[in-house]
Amino acid sequence: MTRLQYEVKDGIGWIRFNRPEVLNAFDPPEVRRFVEVLREASADPEVKAIIIGSHGEAFSVGDDLKVAMEEYPRIKSGEIHPILDIVEDITENLQEIPRIIRAARKVVISCVRGYAVGAGFEVAIDSDLVVAAESAIFGFPESNAGMTITGGASKLLPLIVGLNKARELVLTGEFIDAAEGHRIGLVNKLVPDGEEEAAAEAMARKIMSRAPLATIAHKRMLQRVVDADFETALELEKQTINNLIYTEDYGEAISAFSEKRPPKFKGR
Repeated sequence: MTRLQYEVKDGIGWIRFNRPEVLNAFDPPEVRRFVEVLREASADPEVKAIIIGSHGEAFSVGDDLKVAMEEYPRIKSGEIHPILDIVEDITENLQEIPRIIRAARKVVISCVRGYAVGAGFEVAIDSDLVVAAESAIFGFPESNAGMTITGGASKLLPLIVGLNKARELVLTGEFIDAAEGHRIGLVNKLVPDGEEEAAAEAMARKIMSRAPLATIAHKRMLQRVVDADFETALELEKQTINNLIYTEDYGEAISAFSEKRPPKFKGR
């Protein structure tokens, strides 16, 4: 069976985890392949949006614990380097995911059904937007497994749900359902099971219909201002507007509004 699947369809790059027999758990080859495909989709000018989804009943249950169970006896026997190499390999690749998504000049949407826990939860958090089916379950079990979160979650989770809620999620290791995820702002759109991919595509196409340069600028601005002080954020907003006002898309938007017609953006 083909593992991670990637296809480009009508301007959308679809990335789907495909290890349903282990609830789409990540082992080192899977994480490396995901990073490669994500980088490819991000760089492809034909891809205007990326949707991350899955086959089977789960989005991803995170790291494949079978790998850890197979290697743990080697730690006890003093052969620590092999397991450290595996952990470092997975961690470094998981940390590449938010770097690629943040740098991508297009929106990245996670489309979640079933379990999105551990590293699977991190992938959802790393994405620009999250669409979830009612069956979705989110959580960080790391505190119950003697491990901690990675993939940028320590920075991004408090920004999304607030510091206290982030503390609760990571310290207790308790899972939350999709409705609670939607209530606290983790999930952008909540839909019935079976409708999550269509909803994610509809959201992607709505964004794709907007002025491309403005979309990219908004993504960049929102990412940078959360890391900046208030005056820097104000200055960034001004610089971005000053740059966009000279673009063809801005002129087209003004003309289309005046002429009462949909705009035809060219991304320049």
